[in-house]
Amino acid sequence: MRAIIPILLLSAGAVCAQSQYQPVRDPQSPAEIAYTRYFTKDRFDRRITFYVSGDQTQPLPIVVSVLGSGAFSNFIRRGDRILDGHRTQREIFGQKAHILIVEKPGVEFLEQHPNSGIAVDGSLEFRREHTLERWAEAISAALRAARTLPLADRSKCLLVGHSEGGLTVARVAALSPFVTHVATLAASGPTQLYDALESARNGTLSKSLTPDQQVAKLLNDVAAIQADPDNPDKFFEGHPYPRWSSFWSTSTAEELLKTDARIFIGQGAGEGAVSVQAFDVLYATLLSQKKHVTARLVEGADHAFQFSGQPQRDGWEEIYAAVRDWFF
Repeated sequence: MRAIIPILLLSAGAVCAQSQYQPVRDPQSPAEIAYTRYFTKDRFDRRITFYVSGDQTQPLPIVVSVLGSGAFSNFIRRGDRILDGHRTQREIFGQKAHILIVEKPGVEFLEQHPNSGIAVDGSLEFRREHTLERWAEAISAALRAARTLPLADRSKCLLVGHSEGGLTVARVAALSPFVTHVATLAASGPTQLYDALESARNGTLSKSLTPDQQVAKLLNDVAAIQADPDNPDKFFEGHPYPRWSSFWSTSTAEELLKTDARIFIGQGAGEGAVSVQAFDVLYATLLSQKKHVTARLVEGADHAFQFSGQPQRDGWEEIYAAVRDWFF
């Protein structure tokens, strides 16, 4: 009889000998974090690092959490403590689900930069690797690997992403028929190029120029990116060309139309990065195709679901609580 070993207690280097989407538990997973670290291999033969919260023997639904753009780790050191960027999600779901988070290829554990939302300080590996296709594959590989572990309740699975992460989880859901729920937060609806063009016409993309000049400059930048789409050493708005050429090639709406999962879309009505019109495009597109969609437009909230006039209010916690209640 062939032995079945769901969790292999091997060194990090041993993952190179593993087959695709097979989980390898790291015996040196940091004790200071509320997660267990694993490795797997994806279809590009890369080692993918991911973390799963909670009791690793308790079968619970997996909730994949993906944050926005930038070359930063999911973890940050503060004094003698290590904090994680998904604490709110982890606490909101509590003992009801395992939170799964994935490190972006090319980013090291605890890596942080002063310009956290952009990639100018990112490694060459990150700048080459961070395309929509390759980032979505990394997340998909981690999820497929985690679903083979005893910790996984395979009957339900939620993907939730914010900003760039919203488009990314939409792509992962489109590729993963076992995903039952997907939530995109402040992720726009049309291609991100629409958001850039709308900002230029509103005069907010580059405030030193007139709106007409901003549009003209944007179109020139688009042409330059399309002429050299894989160049990791050229940047637009703080991100390398491979990032823009890949993320501009599709949209949250297009990707969500490819999944049969239930859909939650949320956005702050007062945010600056994505307009209410873009949110309405997403909502209308999904409704027109008879998708099972729940929409939450939060009055007064910004891109991070915070309220400038109500600093005591935690909109980030509120939106994730709404996603949790919808999921269960």
